[in-house]
Amino acid sequence: MTMCAEYRKVIVAAFLSAALGAAQAQEAKAQARAGAVADGVSSVVGIAAGAPVNPMLPVLGVAFKAATFQHAESLPEAERPRAYALAAAGWQGSAAGNACAAMSFLSGGSFLPACIVVGVSWGWKTWTVSERERQDAERCALLRASARKPKLRCAFHKRQRIERAAAPAWKPMATQEFGAQ
Repeated sequence: MTMCAEYRKVIVAAFLSAALGAAQAQEAKAQARAGAVADGVSSVVGIAAGAPVNPMLPVLGVAFKAATFQHAESLPEAERPRAYALAAAGWQGSAAGNACAAMSFLSGGSFLPACIVVGVSWGWKTWTVSERERQDAERCALLRASARKPKLRCAFHKRQRIERAAAPAWKPMATQEFGAQ
């Protein structure tokens, strides 16, 4: 194996280990942005790993993603979460499939068909996680329409954090304290 191929494997492995962090709950637009970046980077990594695809594919992908974001911004506010969630699901699923394909190419390509299942599964997970945000946007639009106030702020529209109460401080006790009153 050539020295370049060894370096390529190390770079791809380092990227994949850094990129496979836990997904955090985000708003739909931020999740779509993260998915777009992950898809673009994983496409480049897949090409670097030796995937037999056109190297212009990531460039076309950037143009498509820009057009998608432009279209989503032009939609009414109630429809934006659905558009962003659909984009996030597709791009994050594609990024997961690309990462799997890169690993498959590095190991000889034996599990490449399973990468399609990985990508579809990750996209479906992303879509179902965003369901509550999409429903909240629809409810908010209905509330604004029924109140005839287009600028009405919806209390449930923004995701609210539930904070845990602090655990009681641990206080060491001496054995003499157990029997003393």
